[in-house]
Amino acid sequence: MIAGGSSQQPASDPIPSHRLTDPGADSAAERVVEALRRRGGMASAPEIGHDLGIHSSTARFHLNHLVTAGRVQAGRENRASRGRPRTLFTLVSEPTEGPRSYQLLAEVLVSHLSRQPDPARAAVEAGRQWGRRFAGHDVVSLLEGIGFAPSTDQQRPGRIALGHCPFIDLAVEHPEVVCPLHRGVVEAVVGHQVRLEAHPGSTCFVTA
Repeated sequence: MIAGGSSQQPASDPIPSHRLTDPGADSAAERVVEALRRRGGMASAPEIGHDLGIHSSTARFHLNHLVTAGRVQAGRENRASRGRPRTLFTLVSEPTEGPRSYQLLAEVLVSHLSRQPDPARAAVEAGRQWGRRFAGHDVVSLLEGIGFAPSTDQQRPGRIALGHCPFIDLAVEHPEVVCPLHRGVVEAVVGHQVRLEAHPGSTCFVTA
């Protein structure tokens, strides 16, 4: 159990929102790959540079690295007219492409927790284990990054209103799991036990 009474320490670094909500990486290479996808999987370096607002030589640099990594293929454009054919870069089909089923995965895991002898206790501990990686960070920023749309009450310090639940479907179906899990995350971040007023489908409140 988390010891009570410890104070929250300021975080040295902000929490990138993509670490909380997006399984992809926010890198120049991934932005080039996404630009290729938007153009149907094939484009020239100047076209990618135009789409991303970068110089064509910079785009070509990243594209060539993707070629080396085996994620992109380079070839000459077939053209009947005179002039030097362009080099076109074609996105290679990847095993990671295709539909995602994160909702199904979440349902499986939540359903498993709901069948434990003490679902709430198991959920709180799961939330704490995940939340420890953000221990000492600003809890409001963390909740914002996850998608809870938090707001603070100047009249009641430490009380945070959660205007949105990013897991509302599961929270309504399994409040005995999802809500305690949220509480466990917050407790790990602030370093002590908190009070959660859970109202799935309406505004919830955390007193940290």
